[in-house]
Amino acid sequence: MYLDREILEKKKFLLLQKILDNSVNKKFFNCLDTLILEKYFDNAYEYSLNENIESIYKQDLPACIITNIIENFFSEVENKTFYSQRSIYELVKISNFPSKKINKIISCETYLKIANYLRYVSHETNLISFDFLILRITDNLLFQLAQKEDVSFENIYIQLKKSIFEKMFTFTYFPEKKDKETTFLCWIDRLTKAIVDGEITLQYFICILRKMLTLINQTFDIYWKIVNSLDYLLLSKEFMHACELKKFKTEIEKYIEKKYTCYDISIINVQDIFVSILAKQQILKEDYSYLFDMLSAVSRKSDKNKFFTLRLCQYMLYCNQKKHIFHYRFIRKYFIDTVLSLFNHHDAVAVKDEEMQLLIKLWYTDEFFCFEKSRLLFNFVSILKSINSEDTKLSHNNFYKYCDVLDYIIATNPDLPKDKIVDFLARDNMNKGKLKKHFSLIFL
Repeated sequence: MYLDREILEKKKFLLLQKILDNSVNKKFFNCLDTLILEKYFDNAYEYSLNENIESIYKQDLPACIITNIIENFFSEVENKTFYSQRSIYELVKISNFPSKKINKIISCETYLKIANYLRYVSHETNLISFDFLILRITDNLLFQLAQKEDVSFENIYIQLKKSIFEKMFTFTYFPEKKDKETTFLCWIDRLTKAIVDGEITLQYFICILRKMLTLINQTFDIYWKIVNSLDYLLLSKEFMHACELKKFKTEIEKYIEKKYTCYDISIINVQDIFVSILAKQQILKEDYSYLFDMLSAVSRKSDKNKFFTLRLCQYMLYCNQKKHIFHYRFIRKYFIDTVLSLFNHHDAVAVKDEEMQLLIKLWYTDEFFCFEKSRLLFNFVSILKSINSEDTKLSHNNFYKYCDVLDYIIATNPDLPKDKIVDFLARDNMNKGKLKKHFSLIFL
């Protein structure tokens, strides 16, 4: 009896290994590997260009040039040409210089004059981008003043910062002309920092974000950045019970869902986004939230699209072995929620076959086995049940091999329930007799 069980167990294990083997998808996976590698080197080339630009900005400028930049700023403000000139941007750069260098060049009187001129610019500008620029300079110069022995003007910059946030809350700005998404993402980070540090109230935070959305080009990344900032705040003790934040998050998520329904997305679009995100060195949850929503949106259009989406999900599990994407809790949670939402009892049998293979690979991925065991088993059994219908001609490839795999999984995991599994899956007594042959391990 023991020998029979060992032979049977080995036979079913080999069947499982064949499903887990990625060689079936080798051509598809190799194609994605190549595209991601090419994109990775494209990113590396672009980054090398950025490094060259950054090295120019980080040059050790002589005191006379720094003084000249400050004087140009004063002159442009006096002549009201700061909109069209560059000195305010140059002021941002020099405010990032080391404190020892800056404080040797800028006197207390100059710090006071800069604060007064920044206040004037904020009063005159009708663009929120300028107020965020002034806020950034103010943050930097406050840090410089903290390193200075004489900090008598520090309170002036603190009051300037308060007046900027007050203006952002009350003022009606003109729409932004420039369309740089990375800048807008930085604004969201700055507002999140402001509420965490107690610089603004919850009411100010939500109001300024809403206002910002009316002034800029609204992309998916912007909305997902806001959602993740809200998630971050809702995890903290201070804001975890804030109803306004929860309501605002629901509002943003509904808008995202609505935007996806109007978005004409194709398999090619999704593959480009998929490659672009997986080619990045740094793993950001915002990127993956965006990607998973794209996968969900494109999969609803046809069985062909859903099949392609499931293949991409399998590739992510393959990629996870090298990049450890699912070590990140938010990414793992959003991925499994997205994957399970794709399954439908009315899917074609070929699609269900792909779903079963994905579920098996998820089961044998540690991150999901540890945290999602019950949900995976429930979906596995549910899909098997839906395949075993009057409309489907059952075969080894589309049904019985998965019964053998489920038998092996239950037999090798004693904590899993095995009672009435055959009764649940069977559609009639004749069918029940056939099924018992494939669930022999749990009955031995």
